[in-house]
Amino acid sequence: MLHRVFALLSGKQPQNSLRSLVLGGLLAASVLQSCETVVEIDIEPHTPKLALQYNLHNEITDQSLFVGRSQSVLSGNDLWRNGSVQNATVTIKDGNGNLQQSFVFKPHADDPKIGNYKPANSFTPVPGQNYTLSVSAPGFETVQGTLTMPVPVPVSTASFTPDSRNGEFVLSGLLRIQFNDLPNQQNYYRLHIKLLDQNGNQVGYFIQVEEDGDIFGEEVEKVRLYQVFDDGWANNGTISFLGKVEAYVGNMEPVEMEVTLEHITRDLFLYERSRENYEEDNPFAEPLNLHSNLQNGYGSFGGITVSKYKIAL
Repeated sequence: MLHRVFALLSGKQPQNSLRSLVLGGLLAASVLQSCETVVEIDIEPHTPKLALQYNLHNEITDQSLFVGRSQSVLSGNDLWRNGSVQNATVTIKDGNGNLQQSFVFKPHADDPKIGNYKPANSFTPVPGQNYTLSVSAPGFETVQGTLTMPVPVPVSTASFTPDSRNGEFVLSGLLRIQFNDLPNQQNYYRLHIKLLDQNGNQVGYFIQVEEDGDIFGEEVEKVRLYQVFDDGWANNGTISFLGKVEAYVGNMEPVEMEVTLEHITRDLFLYERSRENYEEDNPFAEPLNLHSNLQNGYGSFGGITVSKYKIAL
């Protein structure tokens, strides 16, 4: 018995104990190998489809469009580098079939294998009108998406109360925004804010400062800046935002704050929500398909109509 204790303390193994360990290891390996099972899974062949995301905007009329393609989940190709479709025909037509906008492919100067489709003409969508985006390319089914441009929803009131302890380089305070939800329909929105100098140029970037956002250990959902939300927040037809915001402004001097209220289409709301819930690098997350309203393809065709409200600082 003493020689076994000495062996443990000294790091040496008695011969019979070592022999037992070796035999035990071989036995365990043989048992594991005998339990190994090969399961064959039939994977249906994948037919590549066109993929894109584009938003009609009543103020931003020169947006570019990237047209890519899908691939099998087992494919290891870098779609950003090798998935660009350069010979597509891209058009936007109104509800009467009249051509409103077309696009031409422009390769990147540093890498001609990738690029974007640039608008060939200027076009401002009209709220309340229907539009269809059509994309076709050799070897792919034609992709189409249709929407009705939302009508503008004005901001009723907005105010900003700066903190008394604001320093030279940081501006923070309490922001209040209120607007009336459109009645008798489901509506979807998103709020943006930015600081402007006397020339109308953006100064810094506002973030929403998280404070005590939980009750009994559970996070309370609320309207958040830069994220989509629906009108389930309406109280007697009114939707309000109240939160602390903060921006680093450096040595620049903002003179006003611009509040932008986006009234967006339902499909864009669902697409953005699915993006927020998508976890690309989480191996334990359940597979999730991004919402798509494109026939014969993947992606989203959304509509955004904005209204603005300015607060003097």
